[in-house]
Amino acid sequence: MALKSAEEGSFWDHLEEFRKRIFIMITTVGVLAAIAFFFSRHITNFITATSPCELVALAPSEAISAHLRLSVTAGILLASPVLLFQMWRFIAPGLYETERKGVISVTAAGTFLFLGGAAFAWFVMRRPALLLFQSFETGNIHGAWSVSAYIGFIGSFLLIFGAAFQLPLAVLFLTKTGIIEPNTLGKYRRHAVVGLLVMAAILTPPDPLTQVMLALPLYILFEISLVVARISFRKTKDTSEKPEMDGDSIV
Repeated sequence: MALKSAEEGSFWDHLEEFRKRIFIMITTVGVLAAIAFFFSRHITNFITATSPCELVALAPSEAISAHLRLSVTAGILLASPVLLFQMWRFIAPGLYETERKGVISVTAAGTFLFLGGAAFAWFVMRRPALLLFQSFETGNIHGAWSVSAYIGFIGSFLLIFGAAFQLPLAVLFLTKTGIIEPNTLGKYRRHAVVGLLVMAAILTPPDPLTQVMLALPLYILFEISLVVARISFRKTKDTSEKPEMDGDSIV
């Protein structure tokens, strides 16, 4: 099961392919963001209505800036199937032929996880996080949040959770390509927990609550990914050993 030599290229070929994929991704996000901008008033009204305190515009251009940021976030969310498909198409030439055949299923799974992570952030984690942040507004501190800052926080919150929920695909990729075995990942579970905490600290704003809120579901996803990876690894191993067993029985 060797790689196709026809798809092997020079550094400049890979760079050109990378440029092509990036161009498609940026164009798709740009087009969808432009479409979302036409509906930005309705979307902005819906988002800002969820704020637990009054939102203010601190500059003449801040309101339109909030609309633009929200439109870009909506464009990325809507373009997630295309983005994941283009990423997969870029790395596919470096995989085995059988691994490249799963492009549709991988794209569908990645889209489901991305949108599932964004939905988890919106429906489960958003309100507790906002209420906790607001609870520290005591004494002479009165909450009057900037509309641009609030829209930016919500957008980043959704995108970070969506991206972080790609963890199961990353674990399956590492095990399916033979880079690491599921049992090895299980043995280094403590190291994985530290890595998840570090990743959560990098992705989220600098506050411990948001980091824990992201790290906890990531750890649950990691454990689920290990179970799925073990099952997949076992099936792959059984399939590869079956011809040898049949050959021995014939002899």
